[in-house]
Order: sequence, then C-alpha cells, then structure tokens
Amino acid sequence: MLEYLYPIRTYLIVSGTEKPNVMTADWVVPLSFNPPMLGVAIGHSRYTHRLIKEHGEFVVAVPTLELLREVWMAGTISGAERDKCEILALTFVPSKKVSVPSIKECQANIECRVVKDVETGDHTFFVGEIVDASHGDAFRRGVDVESYRFILHAGFGRKFTTNTHEIYEP
Repeated sequence: MLEYLYPIRTYLIVSGTEKPNVMTADWVVPLSFNPPMLGVAIGHSRYTHRLIKEHGEFVVAVPTLELLREVWMAGTISGAERDKCEILALTFVPSKKVSVPSIKECQANIECRVVKDVETGDHTFFVGEIVDASHGDAFRRGVDVESYRFILHAGFGRKFTTNTHEIYEP
C-alpha cells in the first residue's frame, strides 16, 4: 500500500567512517526547524542500519539526476558484501561536524547525529539532529528549481523521474 505515496524524493544515506557506505533511501522526512531535525527509515537487515546504530551519525546526501547510476547501484548492492567505494563514481569528502563523510558530487549534504531511534515494524526510524550542512550550485541563491534536477523514485523498481521545470503557484 505504500506505493500510493510515490513518486517520492530519493536520497543517499552515508554511514560508517573507516569504510563509508552509501545507501539509497526514499523515506527521509523533515521533522523540526528548532532544533533542526530530520528522520530516515532504514530496514533492520540493511548494513547501513548496523553502521548508524554503531556510530550514531549519518549524512543525507541530495543527488541530482546526473548521479542516477550511482543512486541505483547504491540501492541494489550491499555494502556488507562489497566495498561500494570501489564501484561508485562518488568522491567522499570530510564532513564539518560528523565523522561520516559527505559526497562531493551531491547538491547538499546534511550532517546528522542520532538523537532517537524508533522501531517501526521492519524498519528503524532514526531521528537525526542536523548539526551542519553543505550545498552545491543549485542552492547558491535559494533553490534554483528550474535547473535543479532532483530525483523522484516513481515507484518500486527501476522507474525514476525529475521535476517538470514547470512552476505552479496558487
């Protein structure tokens, strides 16, 4: 029944420090302005789940359509079985306030420290306080919605779309 929520934004979740791992995630949600917080739901069986539990930190990286190959691979290959750093065309850069790295090619990297985790069936909902963020060109002067090609997962499977470049106001 969750398919009725799609299309939905797609993000990359970075976890781990010595051997960073990247996972594709659709279930990311803003939670609070003050303090700034967001939440991400991660399946119990995922390697990312184990790394977030272990380190208590994660980065939400905001990819654009140009990174669709990496987004797909990050979501279909397990970091427990294979080092994704060897196969993804992504550059890890130091984050400002967490030990988990950020991704240079992404339009934003939101650094989070876990303040709470909630078991929700087969997922854990990690609540992260945003401790810092970096951004790319799409956010230099506000959000450039006309040229920023964010990724929307069109449903379960291999279908993705992006914004239509049409802006509607009420």
